Amino acid sequence: MAAHMVPRLGIRLASHALVSHTSRPLAAAFQRSFVALARRSSLSTLANASPFCSVSTTTTTLLQMRRSALNSAPLSCSVVLTALARHQSTAAATPADYASTSSADSTTSSTRTESSAPAASKPVVALHLYALAFLVYAIVVVGGLTRLTESGLSITEWNPGFKGMRLPITTPEWEAEWDKYKQTPEFHLLNSKMSLDDFKAIYMWEWGHRVLGRVIGVAFVLPAAYFVTRRWVAPGTRWKLAAIAAGIGFQGFLGWFMVKSGLTAPEPSGRAKTVQVEGGELPTSAAQTSAAAADWTPRVSHFRLAMHMGTAFLVYLAMLHTGLAVQRDYNAANLGGRVSGVQARTQAVLTQLANTLNHPLLRTHSRLTKAVVALVFTTAMSGALVAGLDAGLVYNEFPTMGEGRIAPPMHELMDDRYSQRDDGSDRVWRNLAQNPVTVQLIHRTLAVTTACTVLALAWKTHRLSRAYTAAARVASTPVLPTMPPRVVQLANASVAVVAAQVTLGISTLIYMVPIPLASAHQAGSLALLSVLVALISALRPIPTRILAQAATRHTSILRKVVHPTPALKP
Repeated sequence: MAAHMVPRLGIRLASHALVSHTSRPLAAAFQRSFVALARRSSLSTLANASPFCSVSTTTTTLLQMRRSALNSAPLSCSVVLTALARHQSTAAATPADYASTSSADSTTSSTRTESSAPAASKPVVALHLYALAFLVYAIVVVGGLTRLTESGLSITEWNPGFKGMRLPITTPEWEAEWDKYKQTPEFHLLNSKMSLDDFKAIYMWEWGHRVLGRVIGVAFVLPAAYFVTRRWVAPGTRWKLAAIAAGIGFQGFLGWFMVKSGLTAPEPSGRAKTVQVEGGELPTSAAQTSAAAADWTPRVSHFRLAMHMGTAFLVYLAMLHTGLAVQRDYNAANLGGRVSGVQARTQAVLTQLANTLNHPLLRTHSRLTKAVVALVFTTAMSGALVAGLDAGLVYNEFPTMGEGRIAPPMHELMDDRYSQRDDGSDRVWRNLAQNPVTVQLIHRTLAVTTACTVLALAWKTHRLSRAYTAAARVASTPVLPTMPPRVVQLANASVAVVAAQVTLGISTLIYMVPIPLASAHQAGSLALLSVLVALISALRPIPTRILAQAATRHTSILRKVVHPTPALKP
């Protein structure tokens, strides 16, 4: 007997086994469905099926339906055809993909009802994350401008919630806020001649920064809760949204934790409780340290500044990566749109793409890209330390640092004045973390290393593309003939962004940190991270649950035969 006849025989035998125990009208409906299914089935597809699996699986499925019919459960032809379509999708798989398809069935069984546990989140979730990521990017830029204009200490109280969103309107209200600012070290040491109008200018920067943060919190939490309630979010994505919400709340606390460190004078010795300044004494705080109180400039703790900036970066990157993952999974599960730059509109193309992204060459490249992202993030955090210490105002030249030297003299890098212990045991780490000269050298070194690493990653990507094309010709499993185009495109984009970032960094240093260049340099670091995170997303393997959902949805039977019909009455 021909191989392609066996699955049809299995359908006929199973249908007779079912209809012999079913009422005549319902049996007739089943019989018509089976005949239509057999006529529409592709002979080339059925020829690849296992005869034993076809007969046994179909018979088992239909006998289960027979039990439902005997129990008087309403059953429509669409249910039967859906089950048979899932069986035909499994039978049409190649031997190399059959094991993965079988394991996907067990995963799909736990998420059978899409309304209760969808395999892929709705695309509106991705759009929401993109919009919020844009707002977070904006608040990072606004926060940088707030720091560069020295406006961060203008609001001396932390009023979470809507109370802190109220802007002073009347003159008495403005004078009340100004009186609070007059109690800070920044006013006594730097801005004692400031007028009320000048105070209003810096106040507006800090107020706008705080209000934008509250807007982000509300704009994220409320829609995210609605999406989860409507069951538009996949189970794994729900935890990511919860983590992002927690990060936003923690970021608000870190903002005040940072500002609070600049409202008191430093404690250079660890024992003094006040610092003498012109006009009186100021309370001290162990949150900041300095070589000497006389050399101290009122500013927030650069450690807390780096924490605040780093958390904002992480929240932004989490939103971006999650949004990219949601959009990508939805496109793959529904076989619509692009996945890693590939138009995967058929099951065959999606299978090839899945095998390609699981190729050892691409898995190794993905790990390498993640290491580069970690290096870029570390460089950005060292830049936060430079900003917090105003270290960009020393050695405004590149690539040298004074008298043709690549690095300053050792006595400048390891200044004994930064040590606070009599035995000098803390001299090294305090210079590495608090000496502006040393911190600038560290940032320079990391920046050059990062730029070279990103260029090397792009070069490696092009080499990988050629190596993969050669390996695809002899691959034992169905793969794409070339590497996904989005990978190469993002690697090229990273070269352009890192070149612009290096140019901005050098220009900011040479021109002694002008506000426009410094702000653009900070924004450029986040832009570089964005491109690299998008590259990681393009290299991410397609989850098994997404492949399973695509397999159950994309068959010719589901597109042409299955139509919801009312339950037939016996």
